[in-house]
Amino acid sequence: MLFLIGIGLNNRDIPYSAADDLSGADEVLVDQYTNFITDEDLAWITSKFQISPKLIHRSDLEENAKVMVEKAKEKDIVLLVSGDPLIATTHHTILDLAAKKGVEYKIYHSSNIFSGAIGESGLDIYKFGPTTTITFWSEKYKPTSFIDVVKKNFENGQHTMCLCDYHYNEKRRMKVSEAIELLHVADETKGYGFITEKSKILVLGDVGKDSQEIRYLQVGKINKEDLRAFEGKVITLIVPGPMNFAEEEALQKFTAPTSQN
Repeated sequence: MLFLIGIGLNNRDIPYSAADDLSGADEVLVDQYTNFITDEDLAWITSKFQISPKLIHRSDLEENAKVMVEKAKEKDIVLLVSGDPLIATTHHTILDLAAKKGVEYKIYHSSNIFSGAIGESGLDIYKFGPTTTITFWSEKYKPTSFIDVVKKNFENGQHTMCLCDYHYNEKRRMKVSEAIELLHVADETKGYGFITEKSKILVLGDVGKDSQEIRYLQVGKINKEDLRAFEGKVITLIVPGPMNFAEEEALQKFTAPTSQN
């Protein structure tokens, strides 16, 4: 049988109901592709459940997913996934493959960035439009589609959550300065004039962890202290659309003293 177990926002929010299936599995795999899991969190999981998990990467989850599914015909295979196991399309593909092969599977849900970040923001969950991802640019790959999503959502009276990219091979997370710069440059490239020095963005770092940091910052007034506060954290941005009084008030508590007008 195949088990997909979400380990939550802090990588330790493993559902209590999943404990027996995790401890009793023949093989435990850890998805290191769709999100990053620290060595510290991996060591905690190993010790807590007395298991020997194996890190797997993109090729194991995509091109070679059939190997995992075939094993699950005869053995109990667990795939641990950061956040919730059914957020990434990669995992839906694996389940589709399991269904076609007649392999039974079970899902254990957990906390995820969508409920976590939106909940922490205090913004109305019903006013969020499609989510987008700000991806790293390279010399030959400079996507700007994320700014189209932000602009369209705003015009529709909606907020936008922007997930920030990371390089899983290099274990490099996008910095706040990089994310803001890419938003700005993509906006200029499209000629929108939408992201300006006066634009305000909610920056969330390490949502759901003890190291969580949230600040509501004006693009043109982000300083070194703000950047240091988010150093090394997993970054998520929320670009607010038109807000009501309650939403505006909710964001004010995240205005850092160093960033006030």
